Amino acid sequence: MNIHDNPQTEGGLVEEAVHVEVEIEDRVEILALQPDGEVELVEIIRERLAIGEDFHFFERGRDESFRHHDRGRKHVRLVAHRCHQVTLEVGFEQHSKPHHFKPSTTMFKALQWAVSKHGYDLDPTNAAKANLILPGADAPLPREDVLGKYVKPGQCTLVVDLTLKDFSNG
Repeated sequence: MNIHDNPQTEGGLVEEAVHVEVEIEDRVEILALQPDGEVELVEIIRERLAIGEDFHFFERGRDESFRHHDRGRKHVRLVAHRCHQVTLEVGFEQHSKPHHFKPSTTMFKALQWAVSKHGYDLDPTNAAKANLILPGADAPLPREDVLGKYVKPGQCTLVVDLTLKDFSNG
């Protein structure tokens, strides 16, 4: 039994497991880990999933690197990615605008930037029907997905198009 699998603490009390969901590029791993006061949660995850030091950890939807978890939390959603930052290139009407995001940024947040005055400054009517889509794709990217999911291994750039097409009827 690995020290990280042992639920006993020094006082003999059982410490509850932390349930961790880790999105690693194109896959999701679900783990139940026992906290270890000596070892950071990221190091336990690296060991369990055999992930090298070249991966950065972020809490899903947040920009800060994930270092350790709050001991009171029992569920943590993380994104592990080789890129510390993703360059999102958003194309719209023969223009392309880049912006840097963390791989843990949701498509929704990226879309908000693209339609804002910092991106293409769309009016509220057009902004409401806007979506991000991979070039040549038939369906928009799910707004709850993270950018890192679509970045190809070995690259830290994601190219998407901003579309005003109505996808509500399939």
